[in-house]
Amino acid sequence: MKVRALLLKYGPTFERILQLPIRWDRERFTYWLLQDYPFVEALFRFQAGLLREAPQAHRLALLEALRATVEELDWLLAQGADPSAPVHPVRQAYIELLSELESRPYPSRTVLHYTMQRVFLDAWVVHAKSEETLEVAQHWTAPEFQAVLYDLEVLAEGAMGEVEASLLGPDLERILEMEYRSWCLLLSEEAGA
Repeated sequence: MKVRALLLKYGPTFERILQLPIRWDRERFTYWLLQDYPFVEALFRFQAGLLREAPQAHRLALLEALRATVEELDWLLAQGADPSAPVHPVRQAYIELLSELESRPYPSRTVLHYTMQRVFLDAWVVHAKSEETLEVAQHWTAPEFQAVLYDLEVLAEGAMGEVEASLLGPDLERILEMEYRSWCLLLSEEAGA
């Protein structure tokens, strides 16, 4: 099964994310954006774990993904992220999920890694159409990031032959649920608190 076909299987869950009535309030958006810092820090650790186990042929692509993540952390700091700020429970739950996924076999983690990147970017493209998001939209849709995403998709496609698609299902569902809950922070009054 191809990665895209696997994602299509979870289309209704993904549609929930795309159908959210996002209201781009500057204060909420800033809070949401800065709360991405602890998640991206956890993603860096997840990617470093992948790199430690990666076959030689995967290392360059994963190094590029790690470099992009380090640049993302620097960019978030430049936006005002505070590494010592309290982490919202939704973001904390996603961080804990990432930590749990580190115990999965390398091929499964390769598919899950690509999936979380793809789902976020696809949701971003659908939702980010306001003045408040213009700079960030340009940042996350830059050609360099698209190239990294393409390489991760190639790795995931190769890994699909080594994993049982049905075993990925529960983890994919949990990733989609965490993405949904993360996007819901833009709807919640508590997001700006």
